[in-house]
Amino acid sequence: MAISNKIQIKTRAHNVQGDMFSLGFTVKEDNQVQFTVWKPKASSCQLRLYKEGKIYHKFTMRSMAGLGMQDVFSVALEGEGGTIKTILNGMDYDFVADGEVFNDIYAKEISGRNYFGKKHGRVRGHLVFDDFSWKGENWQKLSVHDMILYQCHVRGFTKHSSSGVHAPGTFCGLQEKISYLKELGVNTLLLLPIYDFNEWMKDEEGNEIGKINYWGYGKDAYYFAPKASYGSGKTSVVKELKALVKALHQNGMNLILDMYFVGQTPEFILQCLRYYALEFHIDGFRFNQDAVDGAWLQNDPVLSHVKLIGNHWGEPPQMAAQSRLLEMNDGFLVDARRFLKSDEGQTENFYRRFKEQGNGVEKIHYITNNNGFTLRDLISYDIKHNEENGERNQDGTEYNYSWNCGAEGPSRRKAVLKMREKQEKNAFVMLLLGMAAPMLLAGDEFGNSQKGNNNAYCQDNLTTWLDWRLLEKNEKTFRFAKKLIAFRKKHPLYHQEKKLTGMDGKGLGAPDVSCHGREPWIYDFSYYSRELGIMYYGGYYNGRSLYFAFNFHWDSHEFYLPDVSESKNWKVILNTAGEQEDEVAAGFYRMAPRSIAVLENVREEKKEIPAHPRGKRIRKYLPERYKQIT
Repeated sequence: MAISNKIQIKTRAHNVQGDMFSLGFTVKEDNQVQFTVWKPKASSCQLRLYKEGKIYHKFTMRSMAGLGMQDVFSVALEGEGGTIKTILNGMDYDFVADGEVFNDIYAKEISGRNYFGKKHGRVRGHLVFDDFSWKGENWQKLSVHDMILYQCHVRGFTKHSSSGVHAPGTFCGLQEKISYLKELGVNTLLLLPIYDFNEWMKDEEGNEIGKINYWGYGKDAYYFAPKASYGSGKTSVVKELKALVKALHQNGMNLILDMYFVGQTPEFILQCLRYYALEFHIDGFRFNQDAVDGAWLQNDPVLSHVKLIGNHWGEPPQMAAQSRLLEMNDGFLVDARRFLKSDEGQTENFYRRFKEQGNGVEKIHYITNNNGFTLRDLISYDIKHNEENGERNQDGTEYNYSWNCGAEGPSRRKAVLKMREKQEKNAFVMLLLGMAAPMLLAGDEFGNSQKGNNNAYCQDNLTTWLDWRLLEKNEKTFRFAKKLIAFRKKHPLYHQEKKLTGMDGKGLGAPDVSCHGREPWIYDFSYYSRELGIMYYGGYYNGRSLYFAFNFHWDSHEFYLPDVSESKNWKVILNTAGEQEDEVAAGFYRMAPRSIAVLENVREEKKEIPAHPRGKRIRKYLPERYKQIT
């Protein structure tokens, strides 16, 4: 076979100069490909092709000196006796400039890192031409109001032998678990970095330190290339990632990628995110905002149509009306954890968090994520246990706001286990039934533990691999989380476009959301208060009113319920203390210590009450003494 401009490979080729200006490797025509590279201050450059690890051919690349860019080099290759795609398929490549060997930072696939945590030789770009059909994808981008996120590590999710998949720790393995995710009810995956990063961590001088970068956050990465070791090896990793995305979309799910850029230019970042959005149909990105100005992303013709997740957007930007800007930070995590463990002075903070919605920028709430305790560890450990990380337990945050319920770590004491079961349910209710889009950490739904490690960044082992045997052992935990997710999906409260104001804007007799204490309409934000009632009035979302009673005191208390309809009865639809669900006819409900109850008004709400002829709203149920909280 021949490569170059109609000249046999054994002949000294006069290469075709490529046109400008797409850096990296691009397919120009059916029978022509182009390589373009920028090597600052270089005077010459050469493209090298490899087949089975050996140099197959070298090509001198032409400088763009005619355009005033002496250190930009390009070459176009054509096939003779076969298409160029057929000839190059499966080959590796790199560059040599003034004697220095380097790789293409725009490479779409990488060889040399095919097995996670193992070294196999020099890393090079890899050329694969696999056609992929998106036919039948049925891609639908979910509204923020409908999102239920699930943070997941591709390798750790199915690497454990108990996962039962054919290709553990890969995109294929994750695809096999889509049916499980659908059963749970989550609909948006947030994957930790899936680009090709170097697992072998280095110090500032570039020396390996013998630790594995399990999470994938680091600067030694090829951002355009899906991680080769996350592929099964049966086909190209690009094709496997596309197959995963297609399968998710076919099942009504979305995919968000966690992208962590270090030392890259804004143009590179924009080009990279566009590539994933267009080539892989990715629905959104979480990224470190210090790497690129968020306004650039919001005003990009491609990226303005995907979800963009940061930690803090500040004032709502003009384009936020598209509801594609999201924010996740530890604000809800801290306040929810402190309220859960009965810290003083947390009632007001949690009330504001629980009803919190975006104002131009939507919110994502979580109690756990990859950087910290799992949910089971949050209720089982008072302090971190990171000794296995090799840093003498000095790494990881000291501020976990956790409570072990009476014993540190695993316990057989019935009282401890009973309290942990209740606290776990409490955490699920606080997360999954709040107003913001919730995010679960993979495995929390069946009691996954990292043995108290709150910073498992370097643990590629049983510490971080999900043990799927726990699903059977903790089936009640799974069913409870599944029940809450199903309730959230069905209830109209969570799918309305209008924001809650805390006021009775329509004159229906009660605010859309209101705050209460043990007495109706009298909230208690004092330092020692641990009791809170939150009511969502059904007239504002065409449904029955919901009342959430939180008692995080260590004593039981009676909660007197507000009258918001002709029927004064409420029905208990959920209680984390395990009491039987029934109607509350006496106007009050006795709450067990450290528990949450969710009640629903028995009868349908009355229609909108007209405004008074003098312009005043009729106060049907709202007493004058109630102070509005916005």
